Amino acid sequence: MASGYEQKFNIALARLLREQGLQAEAEVKQPGGRRLDVLVAVNGSRVVLEGEIGNRRGALGDAYARLEQGLADAAIAVCYPDMPDPERDLREVEAAPVGGEWRRTDMAGLASLVREVAGEVGNIDETARKFRAGLEAAADRLTAGMTADAVRVSNIPVPPLGNHKASGHPRLRVALLVASAALFHANLDRIQLRRPKTDARSEKRQSFTGEWPPARLQDCIKEDNCVAALIAAWDTVLALDYKPVFKSAVDVLNALPPGPETHRFARLCAGAGLRAAGSLGGGRHDLLGRVFHWILDTAANTGAFYTSDAAATLLAGLAIRQSDADRLDTLTVVDPACGTGTLLMAVAKRLGHLNPEARGEVGGRHLIENVLNGYDVEAAAIQMAAVALGLLNPIVTFERMRIHQPIYGTDDMGTGIAGSLEFYGERAAVSLYTPVSQQVDTGQEQVLHAESHDLVIMNPPFTRDSLRHDHLGTEQEKAVKAREVELFKGAPAGPRHSGGMFLLLADKLCDKEDGTVALVYPTASCGAPSARPVWERLLENFHLETVITSHDPRRIYFSENTSISECLFVLRRLNKENRNYPTNFVNLPNNPDKASGAVAVADEIRSSGIRGVPWGRERLEGNDWTPVKFLAPYLIQTTAEWFADGQLGCVALGDLAEVGPDGRGTQNAYKRGDIAEADEHGRWGLWFNNQERPATNGAPPKQTMRVRPDCSLLRNPNPKLADLADRYWEQRGRLLLPARFRTGIARTFAVRLVEPVLGSSWVPARHRSSDSDLWEMAMCAYLNSTTGILAQIWASTPKVFGRPAMPLSDMRNIPAPGFDEAQVSALADHFQRFADRPLLRLRDQEDDLVRASLDEMVCVTMGWDREEVEKARFALAAEPSVTGRPARN
Repeated sequence: MASGYEQKFNIALARLLREQGLQAEAEVKQPGGRRLDVLVAVNGSRVVLEGEIGNRRGALGDAYARLEQGLADAAIAVCYPDMPDPERDLREVEAAPVGGEWRRTDMAGLASLVREVAGEVGNIDETARKFRAGLEAAADRLTAGMTADAVRVSNIPVPPLGNHKASGHPRLRVALLVASAALFHANLDRIQLRRPKTDARSEKRQSFTGEWPPARLQDCIKEDNCVAALIAAWDTVLALDYKPVFKSAVDVLNALPPGPETHRFARLCAGAGLRAAGSLGGGRHDLLGRVFHWILDTAANTGAFYTSDAAATLLAGLAIRQSDADRLDTLTVVDPACGTGTLLMAVAKRLGHLNPEARGEVGGRHLIENVLNGYDVEAAAIQMAAVALGLLNPIVTFERMRIHQPIYGTDDMGTGIAGSLEFYGERAAVSLYTPVSQQVDTGQEQVLHAESHDLVIMNPPFTRDSLRHDHLGTEQEKAVKAREVELFKGAPAGPRHSGGMFLLLADKLCDKEDGTVALVYPTASCGAPSARPVWERLLENFHLETVITSHDPRRIYFSENTSISECLFVLRRLNKENRNYPTNFVNLPNNPDKASGAVAVADEIRSSGIRGVPWGRERLEGNDWTPVKFLAPYLIQTTAEWFADGQLGCVALGDLAEVGPDGRGTQNAYKRGDIAEADEHGRWGLWFNNQERPATNGAPPKQTMRVRPDCSLLRNPNPKLADLADRYWEQRGRLLLPARFRTGIARTFAVRLVEPVLGSSWVPARHRSSDSDLWEMAMCAYLNSTTGILAQIWASTPKVFGRPAMPLSDMRNIPAPGFDEAQVSALADHFQRFADRPLLRLRDQEDDLVRASLDEMVCVTMGWDREEVEKARFALAAEPSVTGRPARN
């Protein structure tokens, strides 16, 4: 039992939390004589705060005990400061959720932590797995005919005839639609719904005269006629409202034929929703988004990626300021590619944390009806967005929800229409009527116009042009591409750069005076030649305030269904004050996977607790994005000074040598043959970049600077490619660079052969002089030194940290010394001494005498600082992309 002195702290803390809008109670008695210091009820979850005065260990032990005793769904340890009068002076405490980190926070921050911890009750991954299993079991009950009936009334897409890449799994989508309604129903069962005065189902809002309240979900499941019970309950709820949630589900159940399979289907869907609601403690997780993107099989075609809850929380936490939350009456937010609404949910939660008015019934309705706007071309996705937003505050009913489905495809005349991208043109985007959208709530056909918003937040579609639109039919694909060409004629980005089109759209939709754009976007766009025109346009209009990059090898991304590296960007409209501010680049050694951790990271960034690297506007305008490429600030500053600022006097490799052809060209022109079986042309190649073990054909790993060919090259028998093979053979070389490498296992970053060859995973670099033997040896020595390796990483625009891919444009930009004759001779001699000695992995630099010798000789020859290069070598060896382990904070 707490002492009388500690009880004063507990009572004061409960009062202060109530002032933050929480239902908090101090000194709560429990069976067995136990007491909970402070108990907070949040959306059906019990969060306990256990406090001690100046004793972190004791507070954390008590918090763990409350979980073990089953007295709480979640627990937070609180360390009070020692002060005479807590009732008057308590303003800040130290707090740590069980399993989390300690941090000092005020009462608003502690209230935010309580809400986030409550939202993480239960194991979201396990809950999602079980929910999906329930959907699969339900979907198995649907015959082809039943599926067709459900699709007809719910606007669920089906693949175009003959298009195997199109959106599949219509049965699973039908099951998800019904189960999501059940999930919402289970959450409504936890609150006391007020009897409606008027009937929302009637056009003229006649008085409601039906029975009330609707049956509970668990009671519907037990009924012999489960389908009829669910229809009756959901139809009754529709009298109150919640049309976006229940209307399509009711239509589906009504469309299915009576019989045992339909009853089993409905019961399985309802059971999945009921179990998920119980596990989630209030449904605060974006469960629907996670499961929807498991079911969705068109991400490669549409670029639709699911933003993790943690990433959405972090992005919203940085984008939305207190001043934004203070003007809810005029604030508007839009996500033009909203998917299942994860980012809009994060915005709503952030606004609720900053402004208590946004958490009540009136404020919650205002958010849904006036503040939050979402557009997506996927009908089922916006249905999930409607459900998810409603789950944030189930007690709120709403007359309209600003979630729309723009047309994506063709109209009745066969004219292409490009979804949300129509907002970029002068012509208004037209929304196609469906039961679940254009305006997801009313189902009314509308003409949509581009509006100005205070915040544009999005994870825009990003995929290769060769894959985009493949989920459409052939004629629709042609029409949509033609429309995109028309829309973006003369713009810095067009149909070949899908993400770039959405960045330009964000500029158009953002308030011209004081707007903000916040987005998730691939790191590869930072410095990529194809993305440069778009960033130039954005930097003309915005101050790039913050860039967050993850260097956590476990999570280099912020979208759950991708494996490429991503960044979070926050841009503010340019004005006289911020145009001279630097961009704050924050590289995370540990990427939070929970919303509560993301809240803490956002708080630290805002308070400068996490120090980023300031980067001047002039550097970004010069396309210098060095800060995203390394975690260590030392490497960022050093490589920028060496290469971007030209301190080492290097020039682009492409100015010294012909670089190419790339491996794809070699693979098209030749087939790989056994090393002992050359054709009559006697051509050899370097096919594999195997650095750890022999290749499949027995070729030894590439661990030395001097290597031998590992295959023969057989000309493609296609006559049209024979000439191409001959032209490529004229471009063969002895110095070859890897087209891609893995920093964690790579040993050699350039190789030289005695005879010139072509490569598959390797690209020839031929000095423009006819006598290039010594230059090739010298350049190979440089490229395998620490300076040369950093030059290659600096020049790359990696899609994945740890696996830089080097297209020809990047290779040609690798900074390289313009050797004089003496320097060439000295480094060539050093190459000959060490060419056949194995190099070690980058993380093993303490034992790599060959690399150390190369560094020393390069520095002596070029007059570079040996101590700085040695420092850089060991800093590189500690990079997470090299070690494969998260760095320490």
